Amino acid sequence: MPLFRSSKPAQQWDGEDRRRIRSAFAKLDPWSFWSVELDPGTGAEYAVVGTTGAFAVAICGLDGYVEPAGSGLRVGEVPVGGFRQVKRAAKVLHGKLSNAHAFTPVEPIVCLTRAIAGASRSVGGVRVVRLEDLPTEIAQRKRTLDPATARKGAQALGAVIPATSGARPELEDE
Repeated sequence: MPLFRSSKPAQQWDGEDRRRIRSAFAKLDPWSFWSVELDPGTGAEYAVVGTTGAFAVAICGLDGYVEPAGSGLRVGEVPVGGFRQVKRAAKVLHGKLSNAHAFTPVEPIVCLTRAIAGASRSVGGVRVVRLEDLPTEIAQRKRTLDPATARKGAQALGAVIPATSGARPELEDE
């Protein structure tokens, strides 16, 4: 009989954390990046697909200072979890993107929406990023996809969150 590790239910963060992360996504170029809200049981709350690749973004809305704790992190006295779940979500998203012919690796990210932290770091293969650094972490990577393929991949993951900067102006030949 095979043994399976029990999966903890995903932490549900309040609407304020979701609003903060969506405002960070709004800082990305709306014609190069598309964000998708994922199902609650996925292990990540959002996926971002753009010209610099794909990202599975999980929210960590804990308050306090970030400190290293063994091979992980803790915010105040609470250990930060969910690294395995967001890595699994990245694998699932990679498969869905491959089916949509958007061949790019998916980077798992845990975004600290309230915690006070230093520079971004990797913990167990997952990038841990402050909310203020999230758009920069996503946009300043090497370009791996063209915009049309990135948009098609994002649409394959679910309903794309509309960009808040408005519609792209139509270019007319004069």
